[in-house]
Amino acid sequence: MVFNLLNKKYMKNFTKLLSFLLVTAFVFNGCRNPAYEVNVLFDAQVITYKAGLQLTDANGGTLPGNIDVTVTGTDAGSIYDFSGTKKIYAPNGVITLGVHPKEIPTASKTLSFNVIVKIPGYEEKNIPMTIAVNQFSQEIKGITMVKTAVPTPYTSVVVKDFPLGTGGATTTISSFSTPSTAGVPQTTSIAIPAGTTFRDANGTLLTGGALTAQAINFDAGDPELVSLFPGGDLSAPNVIGKDGTVGEAFFSPAGFTDITMYVGGVEVKKFSTPINVSIQVDPTFKLDGSTTPVKAGDVLSVYSYQVSTGQFKYETEVAAIVDGGGKLAIPFTTDHLTKFIVGQVFSKKACKIVQVTFIAPWLGANSTVVSIEILTLDGTKRLDYTKSQVLFDGTKVDFKNLPPFAVSYIVRQGTTAIAAGNITNPCDGTALSVTLPNPATPVDLVTLLLNVKCPQGQITVPRFDLYYKAVGTPDSQYTLLGTVINGSIKTTLLKVGTSYDFRAYWGNTIKTVGNRPITTADMSTTVGENDFLGTKSPQYNKSLLIEACKGI
Repeated sequence: MVFNLLNKKYMKNFTKLLSFLLVTAFVFNGCRNPAYEVNVLFDAQVITYKAGLQLTDANGGTLPGNIDVTVTGTDAGSIYDFSGTKKIYAPNGVITLGVHPKEIPTASKTLSFNVIVKIPGYEEKNIPMTIAVNQFSQEIKGITMVKTAVPTPYTSVVVKDFPLGTGGATTTISSFSTPSTAGVPQTTSIAIPAGTTFRDANGTLLTGGALTAQAINFDAGDPELVSLFPGGDLSAPNVIGKDGTVGEAFFSPAGFTDITMYVGGVEVKKFSTPINVSIQVDPTFKLDGSTTPVKAGDVLSVYSYQVSTGQFKYETEVAAIVDGGGKLAIPFTTDHLTKFIVGQVFSKKACKIVQVTFIAPWLGANSTVVSIEILTLDGTKRLDYTKSQVLFDGTKVDFKNLPPFAVSYIVRQGTTAIAAGNITNPCDGTALSVTLPNPATPVDLVTLLLNVKCPQGQITVPRFDLYYKAVGTPDSQYTLLGTVINGSIKTTLLKVGTSYDFRAYWGNTIKTVGNRPITTADMSTTVGENDFLGTKSPQYNKSLLIEACKGI
């Protein structure tokens, strides 16, 4: 209750303070005021455990503003927006979650929850997440959102209407298939027998003038597969295996598709007669342990996925055939509609998490941001990908989504690989240390810090995520700089003498400041209403500061 009251009291004032911070903070030079008799506007230490998601449109477009985000699952009650509200925000597709300070994970209790993302016109996402004890690392996970009726570089789409006869039954064999495109050369074909009727989730018979059928086929060989896959990871916690038990498993997809149908605007869930489905497979797919691509006769598993529950379920096993188009395919029948995945699935019930410590003494107290890519040993297939990971010297990161077979990893800063290696047995939980070498080109260790001085005392700025990009580049280039803690961020990613655009996210507040130069390595200052507040809008900046001070 105290936590919620604290938020209600200070939320409005922080929005003003954040505006003031971004407008003024990066134009001052000076020394940090060591005085720290602070009255807190919003407790900067309230949320220490966090997790982030970055939603992007598969075609590179701008996501609409009406993004609905909810948290479900076992520990949903412990999860808040990073700003401290129970409502979860997604400004520009950025979702930042925090754990209630009285419900943090312990050595015997890892928090588990699901993030449900709904955007009109896009496929719904159900993303399982966990936060373990001492998991303080700042990570942004990329999730690619796909429009249901628009093809992308990674998907092909077909939508077709079929007339229905008396009693809502098909009158002839109704067949359709996704197109073969440059981005997705493989197809999914569906054939509905004549006389088939359709029922909704409650088992009610559906009747109407026509059946609208749709299929989205995904390119299983594309590196973006990880962010496109149901749940946003190839590793999933809620899988009903061939033996009927539920547990964690890792998917190695050779193909997958999403099939939906509607009668009179009501979604079809069941058929009176099983329909025929044939999914062409990625020709470069290799069975575990094989050095050659999949061939006719190789047996692959078929799994279904329900987004509402986030659960995968074993359906059948099928030997690959050469279809009428001369391509390898997995044919099967089904009496229900959902996403279908074909490939190999590996149980992870006995696996332990690998914790990786990053060693980089050259960072000092500064941070840097890297991407982490997990690949097959031969480097031909991406198995996991972290878009933005904030690292300090000694940061510990849990590699939670590894398969139970040997993998390789690459750590990159921008497009440059700075560390690489193999993990021979990802299932045994053996700790790993990765050393980030001293950069060949010296980096600037830049500090951005703002203390805000009010008549009643100083304000400590709450934690918020700060993004940056080079001046003149498109907004799609905004990259995580890190989390501002107590008004401060120390980083190796900015260069003295260069100007940047900055963007901050806190709750549903987005503040952008363009063309701010980094004039010195120490961009620290303490400001009050009687101090110099810039040349562009000093009176406006002063009004923001006065309003922020009213809240303490």
